[in-house]
Amino acid sequence: MIPRQGHSAEESTASVTSLTLLDRARAADPVAWQRIVNLYSPLVFSWMRRAGLNEADAADQLQEVWQSVSAALDRFQRDANRGTFRGWLWTIARNKIRDHFRAQRDRPTATGGTDACQLLQNVPEEEPTDESGVQDHQLLHGALQLIKAEFEDRTWRAFLGMAVDVRSAADVGVELGLAANAVHQAKFRVLHRLRHEMSGLLDYAGPSSGD
Repeated sequence: MIPRQGHSAEESTASVTSLTLLDRARAADPVAWQRIVNLYSPLVFSWMRRAGLNEADAADQLQEVWQSVSAALDRFQRDANRGTFRGWLWTIARNKIRDHFRAQRDRPTATGGTDACQLLQNVPEEEPTDESGVQDHQLLHGALQLIKAEFEDRTWRAFLGMAVDVRSAADVGVELGLAANAVHQAKFRVLHRLRHEMSGLLDYAGPSSGD
């Protein structure tokens, strides 16, 4: 979309971003659906590998997960009783992992049947913890990349300076030729857009909008 004369690139996207990414995927928007798949596939694949699946089997089960998600996406609702999208996704992945190990265990001619049985028993009910925070960082980074093109370069750099590099608005403003208040506004706009775009998908919405 080409911005109207006298309007910024940020303003020109307003008419096409009223729906969240999840809403657009539910409305059969193929671009939105592919963005969700791209965003969460590394996480789901890592679950498969940590459960003991080899690379090829993990890739196969990843496809199975997304087929199930596609079929049930309209029924997912994030609330206090049903949980988060990530938790829902883990439940689907966990069931696929268990199905895989059951199939291995029940094959009469399969080798390593005892191992498959043990792996099946070891699949946890809850998502495996990631104490390093790498998975959360990757999800947030991926989500930010989805909206980056909607902002002017200076707006984006102001956001990164405050929210990612944790620098003061005054310091970032001097570097970019902006008033401190303008830097605060840039950070707020990016975070507001992130929270809206990822509503219902991320368990958190990135850095705080405060100083």
